[in-house]
Amino acid sequence: MKYLTYTRAEFLRGMRYRANYWATLTSSLIMTLIQWYLWTAVYRHTDSIAGVGFSSMLSYSLMGRVASGFLAEPANLRIGPRVRQGTIVHDLVKPTDLHYQLLFQSLGSALFRLVSTGLPLLLVLLAAGRIRFPGAGATVAFVLSLFMGYITVFSTSFLSGVLTFYTKSGVGIDHLYTLVEFFSGMYVPLQFFPGWLRAVAERLPFKAIHYIPMAIWSGMTGPGEVAPAILSQVAWTALMVLLCRAVWFGAVRHLTVQGG
Repeated sequence: MKYLTYTRAEFLRGMRYRANYWATLTSSLIMTLIQWYLWTAVYRHTDSIAGVGFSSMLSYSLMGRVASGFLAEPANLRIGPRVRQGTIVHDLVKPTDLHYQLLFQSLGSALFRLVSTGLPLLLVLLAAGRIRFPGAGATVAFVLSLFMGYITVFSTSFLSGVLTFYTKSGVGIDHLYTLVEFFSGMYVPLQFFPGWLRAVAERLPFKAIHYIPMAIWSGMTGPGEVAPAILSQVAWTALMVLLCRAVWFGAVRHLTVQGG
């Protein structure tokens, strides 16, 4: 498949910047320690908060840190600058679909971060006894959920970039991504939200990015709830992909270039 070439190239690109790699790994270790001490302090005088026990919360938080690079907002889309500078026309005349090209290209970066930073961090946590693998079924469901989370986070970022075809500027749109992170459960699981806010979060696609995979891993999603959660994520992932395709085709037809 020709698009896998972009994945491979982007994965290999990440290996060139060793100083950046060590800085990223060091910061991940520091953030992991901070999260460990934070949740240890929060749970010091209680066994459960909002129905979430300390071990589940710690597993949710630490695995979230392991997967944070893989589920991070893609930094190499740069659709907005391409539109403003007019260079987007060079992408549109290539014999590849820019949407799919960016999807597989970003996947290469995400996989590099997962292997180079997430995997060493996971091994450290396993060796320290701070994290444990769930059952085989839950592990398979987690991996599947994690990749669908990537597609959702990419689709969200791609949609925000395509909007610059209409606004000609990404200022303001980029700042909305903080809300995406919040509703994804990146900071705290959805159980910690007030009832009305959790009801809102449950009706948004962003929980598929972080909350669903981490809840499966940590056991917050019970064995009987895993299949419905995965099916919900499949539906949201498919919807986001279809929405990307529809918005992308519409944006290309309405493209006007101001620079270049």
